[in-house]
Amino acid sequence: MNEDEIQLVARIRPDAAPYDPAAKAAARRGLAAASAGRTSVRSLWRRPWVALPAGALAVGVAATVLAGGTGPERGPVQEVVVALPRLAPMSAGEVLGRAARAAARTDLEPRDDQFVKVESETMYGAFAGDGKGAESRHLYRTRRVIWQSADGTREGSLRIEHLEPKAYPGWPIPESAYEEAGTVDLHRLPVCDPVPDHLRTDHAAVRRLPADAEGMRAHLYTGDRGGNSRDEAAWTRVGDLLRENYVPAAQRAALFEAAATIPGVDAVGDAEDAAGRKGIGVGRVGPDGVREDLVFHPETFELLGERGIVVDGKRAQSPAGSLVASTAQLSVTVVDEAPRVEEEATGCG
Repeated sequence: MNEDEIQLVARIRPDAAPYDPAAKAAARRGLAAASAGRTSVRSLWRRPWVALPAGALAVGVAATVLAGGTGPERGPVQEVVVALPRLAPMSAGEVLGRAARAAARTDLEPRDDQFVKVESETMYGAFAGDGKGAESRHLYRTRRVIWQSADGTREGSLRIEHLEPKAYPGWPIPESAYEEAGTVDLHRLPVCDPVPDHLRTDHAAVRRLPADAEGMRAHLYTGDRGGNSRDEAAWTRVGDLLRENYVPAAQRAALFEAAATIPGVDAVGDAEDAAGRKGIGVGRVGPDGVREDLVFHPETFELLGERGIVVDGKRAQSPAGSLVASTAQLSVTVVDEAPRVEEEATGCG
């Protein structure tokens, strides 16, 4: 870690604020229930629509210790570790400015009765404990296809293909991590009660957001979203709007320009998404010592995905340079229908 990164980490350690009930309720609405009898629970890395057992609550946090069984080690630990981030030749403002100009050149225009379909690959940390002090961690990997109602008034669908897990750097893979590998789940995404406008992410709401950087920045800082600081919450909100979603061109350009003004955001030149595509990372270090980057194509400045890389090993409880989260946005399209799923729709709080 260089001196600039040390100073950056030091600047973002204010005391944690309580999590706003409205934001918590909105997070619950972003969850789909898992099939009956599942014993493991997946942690979130600020991502929507994760399968959970009935009654479980998950909110947008970087590391969550959840109940679940542990198992014996299976094979050697194969850590996912990359080099510590290197500063990019361009500033975060330059990268995000180019991303804003690129965003303005293309647009989709779904009707309110249509669905936004997003295909992606993901890798997040999964944490489990037995309540007696034993803890396990592994990297939970999936291919996902999500169909979300453009105006939020129709039920959507979520298809999850469970891939082989990887070791969480510094931890052995528990036997239980392999239970779902190779299986496919299909979930109904319910229509939930309305949430406050500043927490909505459906296309109909997002297209009404400000199309200028100043107005968008004000939106990012609206409401008490919880977290360790308002700047951290604003950066989290940027990812919430982009992840498994479609933001119209004008608002997407404004979002990137506004993101460049959040304190602590800088650019690194050696980022990679979950599909192995090389790019430029723009992000900031979170309170858990993990740098959370948006990854952009180095020439077109298209958004490729996200990644989380450990900068402070002590706080993250994993070696510095460890890759602990990664996504790849593979396609975003508009379709007329979502697959029908017979299971009972759950997930609203």
